[in-house]
Amino acid sequence: MRVLLAPDVFRGTLDADRAAAAIADGWTRGAPADELRRSPIGEAAHTLETAGADDLPDLVVTGEGSLEFRSLRDTALAALAAAAMARSVPCIVLAGQVHVGPRVAFEAGIHGAYAAAADVGSVEASMADPAGTLTTLAEGVAIHWGGRRGRTDVRPELLPPTPGDPVVPGPRPGEDDPRE
Repeated sequence: MRVLLAPDVFRGTLDADRAAAAIADGWTRGAPADELRRSPIGEAAHTLETAGADDLPDLVVTGEGSLEFRSLRDTALAALAAAAMARSVPCIVLAGQVHVGPRVAFEAGIHGAYAAAADVGSVEASMADPAGTLTTLAEGVAIHWGGRRGRTDVRPELLPPTPGDPVVPGPRPGEDDPRE
């Protein structure tokens, strides 16, 4: 799977390069077979708009310190999510905190928004080690989102059990039908 990493600054904790490195480290742990490409967030939307169909990523991962309503208007993150949506590429956000609901995020072109603070229990805990908590968050998200195409490392014993035969109303095989 081809993943485009284009996070923004996590104000007060990580610059965009350090955030991208933390996300890449976690993503590689969670989905080691995925091909990661980095791009500055300001250039990523243009890259998506001009890329040929064969050069499009399978997923866009972006992020910032706090995903808020204002993040969804007139920002590089909003432009990236819109460009991804226009090209039918899912876009997810890894953030320190998430203050928008899933429906509002989806309407802006974001298919998932994940908060490091929620993952570790508090804002204080996530800010104590921002790179570490972002790496851990990225690893967990990569396990869910990564390697979706051609993944061969899924262990069958970890999959949920398949349901038995469907329950169909009426007499069971070998029983007499009371309507007869």
